[in-house]
Amino acid sequence: MRKLFIISLFAGGLASSCTKNTQNLNIDTKHAVSVPATSLFLAGEKNLSDDVTTTNIGVEPFRVFSQTWTETQYTTEAKYVLSAYNSPDNWWGNLYSGVLNNFANAKAAFPVSVTDPGTLRNDLIITDILEVYTYNLLVSTYGNIPYSQAESRSIPFPKYDDAKTVYSDLLTRLDTCIAGLNSSSPAMGSADQIYKGNIAKWKKFAATLKLKMAMVLADTDPTTAGKKVQEAVATGVFAANSDNATVAYQSSPTGNTNPVWQAIVNSGRHDFCPANLLINTMNSWNDPRLPLYFTTVGGVYQGGIPGATNQFSVFSTFSAQWIAPTYPGDVLDYAETNFLLAEAVDRGFLTGGNTAEQYYNAGVTASITFWGGSASDASTYLAQSAVAYTTAAGDYKQKIGYQEWIAMANRGWDSWTSIRRLHQPNIDVVNPPIGATGPMPIRFYYPLREQTANPVNWAAAAKTISGGDVVTSKLFWMP
Repeated sequence: MRKLFIISLFAGGLASSCTKNTQNLNIDTKHAVSVPATSLFLAGEKNLSDDVTTTNIGVEPFRVFSQTWTETQYTTEAKYVLSAYNSPDNWWGNLYSGVLNNFANAKAAFPVSVTDPGTLRNDLIITDILEVYTYNLLVSTYGNIPYSQAESRSIPFPKYDDAKTVYSDLLTRLDTCIAGLNSSSPAMGSADQIYKGNIAKWKKFAATLKLKMAMVLADTDPTTAGKKVQEAVATGVFAANSDNATVAYQSSPTGNTNPVWQAIVNSGRHDFCPANLLINTMNSWNDPRLPLYFTTVGGVYQGGIPGATNQFSVFSTFSAQWIAPTYPGDVLDYAETNFLLAEAVDRGFLTGGNTAEQYYNAGVTASITFWGGSASDASTYLAQSAVAYTTAAGDYKQKIGYQEWIAMANRGWDSWTSIRRLHQPNIDVVNPPIGATGPMPIRFYYPLREQTANPVNWAAAAKTISGGDVVTSKLFWMP
């Protein structure tokens, strides 16, 4: 596995919300914009999908943290040693340089190339929604981050903004974006690989992202969380798998194929296998997704031991559909939406509509059918006492948390974040990795390059962290 060397300092237009004058948004009067705005947007969108889909533990070791996957020969990340492949640096660098930089430059270029005011506004708002999505990944991974100065060409060493303040502003940006989208005008069309510029779909996406972000606040700010959840539902969140935000990959060239195929098939390497916790849990519940996710070895499903050296040939591997070059990247989906809604009902944020059990059942069904199973498969699975909402073990966090974890087997950061929120499965108790250096990381420490490239602002940010700039320090939304 190779290291990624990515410069963490970047140029781009000033990040701004949808309330700004769109005719003048991010126009750089001193530098000509030669790349088409739609190409810049597409690059940012694809890079974002690649980053949340990749198996490269030098960028995104979150599948390994959450034990949906584990490592075979190289076991550093499974033991929570992040220095070998420098994932905190590369996750930061990929999102700032490869994603946010492209979106900021697209915003600067759209007013030059789009003449229709309605289309221009929609293009800028869609870009802003994906900026919010990306900043959420950053602030929910590190804590305080460069934000208000992050994309300014005139400020090469940006300050770190308070994480809770950033999070609040991101939610405000979503509100403004939802209000500003106008279905009577078109958007960028095929340059948008998620929804092809469909405004109604993007409005649902923004509302669903708002729901997702609101639930992160549920333990520490339930008043705000409940209010934002109700607003998101009133706007209209995902209602079917057809609403899922996925990015289609191509069979060639290699750069346009799914990153999972690149890592598992094209590389010729055998660095990963399913983790035993996921395999054993799914086996015990007769989960119909087992053959949709994995292969058998000697007729049985077998997972590797986190932290141990796992001989690839004796463990299950990933199904043909999962490692296909064209398998779509999943950015946000209906299954997750239902699990969030089930939790919102149990927390008392939503009343008078569907029950938590109904949402839970819908989430399980959405996951099974998304992966190619049937509604009948889902009904049979849900009829088991160990799975049925009324009889499954534990409180609502355990019931929902386990099913959300299974459904997110291909969504590393979201799986890790679900565990960080609900503490289910409780990795540190039920399956601590062999040789782990401590408990499961609950944040990334700041990039090492920030200590040398932006030392004053890094030091100021690190000083605000109770417990220090380490992977075990709590973020603002953690009780």
